[in-house]
Amino acid sequence: MKTINLKNLSDKDYQRIINRSAGSYQAVIPVVKQIMSEVKQNGDKALVKYYRKFSGNKGDYSIEITKDELDKAYNQVDIQVIFGLRQMIKNITQVCKNQLRTKRDKVVETEKGIKVWREWRGIEKVGLYIPGGKAVYPSSLLMTAIPAKIAGCKEIIICTPPQSNGQINPVVLLAAEMLGIKKVYKVGGAEAIAAMLYGTETVPSVYKIFGAGNTYVTAAKILALEKIAIDMPAGPSEVFIIADETANPQFIAADLLADGEHGGDSACVLLTTSKEIAEQTIEEIEKQLPKLTTQDRARESLTKYGLIARVDTLDEAIEFTNEYAPEHLEVMTKNPESIVKKITNAGSVFLGDWTSKASGDYATGANHVLPTGGMAKMYPPLDVDAYGKWMQVQKCTKDGLLKIKETIENIAGVEGLPAHRNSVSIRF
Repeated sequence: MKTINLKNLSDKDYQRIINRSAGSYQAVIPVVKQIMSEVKQNGDKALVKYYRKFSGNKGDYSIEITKDELDKAYNQVDIQVIFGLRQMIKNITQVCKNQLRTKRDKVVETEKGIKVWREWRGIEKVGLYIPGGKAVYPSSLLMTAIPAKIAGCKEIIICTPPQSNGQINPVVLLAAEMLGIKKVYKVGGAEAIAAMLYGTETVPSVYKIFGAGNTYVTAAKILALEKIAIDMPAGPSEVFIIADETANPQFIAADLLADGEHGGDSACVLLTTSKEIAEQTIEEIEKQLPKLTTQDRARESLTKYGLIARVDTLDEAIEFTNEYAPEHLEVMTKNPESIVKKITNAGSVFLGDWTSKASGDYATGANHVLPTGGMAKMYPPLDVDAYGKWMQVQKCTKDGLLKIKETIENIAGVEGLPAHRNSVSIRF
């Protein structure tokens, strides 16, 4: 990689960095439509067909996990991993419960005898997509399932791509078991989204779909919006770092690579006011990269959507950040709290040298399902609110209705709705 002054970025490169992988959704829409159409028409048969096509596995294949698979998972997972899952569950649950407490909506008395309030209801049936493919993500299962349970969702189902042997990684299975979720299906890709949208002989349909995935999964979620809700178009991962001369280039390089290893379509960006930090970061990347088993993916991501650029001021970096609207934003400056006050568009923000992106990916308790591709301009991180909805309630006494009777009659008259007017007048 080479450093560049942000002001010297060509229009073509500017668009490549700003748009990153988000621009590729439309290209895969025809393929995704075909897959979803087959699942709608043929159900389980289509799921099996695409599993065999994409995995190359022609052996026996069960869409739903079996009790035997679940029992074996306990013996396959290291005790230290189980301890890690427990700590993650504790911290994520604590954050989610704190979000739930904000739902205590007060009763508002707009007039004497008229009360209006809201009551919370969890969405009854939700589907969680847990990515698999190139890596194993028990963390994503916890991030999507725990808020669903806290919100009060009655039916929670999980779809996740199986490994090449047709099985789900035992750590993912164990994470589901620790949360008491039994409905886990070995289905990935756009066909999994279609299965949760339409329902098949095995996979039930749901009212809302959650979870991040690749370009095909994200395209399928966008198409599913015609009939059901989704959390957000969460696609390939992104990290964006703002750094000054006080930052540690070793840490910066490590965090860029941590995001890049997700896949070749991940995006890794550094803006710094220091030429030395930019150059030292590149040196560190070249030192750390060969040590990674995921170096091919990380190198590809740095090449496709990566950027290491110098800026004259931190305000210049902030302006570009708000235009970019990153999924993950790390602020490694002398006073990161002053920077975050000026950020309007970011999914999850990490302050200071010691708050690595991976800390939020796994164990701080903050959610790691975040808006990507610039969607942080209008979507928040995944939280308990996404798993339910408010039901509005109001109650009028006779005296209360009398206080607004004239207003209703007059406005109903203006709108030409005599039955509305009469429905109040007749009561008196």
